[in-house]
Amino acid sequence: MKAKILWTLAAILTFLFFLVIYMPATFLLQGQALPKGLNIYGVTGTVWNGKAQAVVFEGTPVTNVEWELSGLALLTGGIHADVKGGNLRAADEVSFKGEIRTSLFSSETIESDDFLLFMPADRVLAQVPLPLPVNADGRFRARIETLSFGPDCNELKGFGDWLNATVAGTRGPIDFGNYSAELRCVDKGLGIKVNEPNMLGLTLDVIVEQGFKNFSIDGRFKIDESLPDEVHDAAAIFGAPGPDGYTPIKL
Repeated sequence: MKAKILWTLAAILTFLFFLVIYMPATFLLQGQALPKGLNIYGVTGTVWNGKAQAVVFEGTPVTNVEWELSGLALLTGGIHADVKGGNLRAADEVSFKGEIRTSLFSSETIESDDFLLFMPADRVLAQVPLPLPVNADGRFRARIETLSFGPDCNELKGFGDWLNATVAGTRGPIDFGNYSAELRCVDKGLGIKVNEPNMLGLTLDVIVEQGFKNFSIDGRFKIDESLPDEVHDAAAIFGAPGPDGYTPIKL
């Protein structure tokens, strides 16, 4: 009798083990209320190793999103996932790959020690209030070395780039080259610092305050003489250059 009970328990545990291991990702999503603006399509695979044909957030789609969860991390209440999505070589797509960590008990905090993100420049700049409308091309790249975020910026070491920066001019596209920035935390907010050399002679420090409600911009620029006259004319909106040829920016 005792042996029969042990075999029954072993069979039940084995069944539960395989049930969890092979649980379809669609089963977990059924009945779950997704955050506003988030939609997931074409989910296949398991909770631990799955794929979605598309994930759309606030109208921005990412195709071929894949994930792989660590079962060992769940034993300590953590969620560790290797994720990737989009095509890293496609300039017109949002794409990413890397590691994400959060907690079952506090999903507000997101951490990573290795993450790469690409976004088309036109989609990003469309969300930024600029003094003049800009029709831009190229890609923004963010390389995150260390991140601890949520709900404030607690730790951040990373770099951002605007690759192949191009802006539509009256006589065709204008090539502005490449721009690089340092990403960091500043008083629980986000700091983005751009340094020369670049074709705009741009030095810029943008501070997005805690809660993302306010921001400040402090910098200067000196436009390269090789750029078209219309670029120099548009720069006049920021005022006249100083004796050193630089025009200050302060917002």
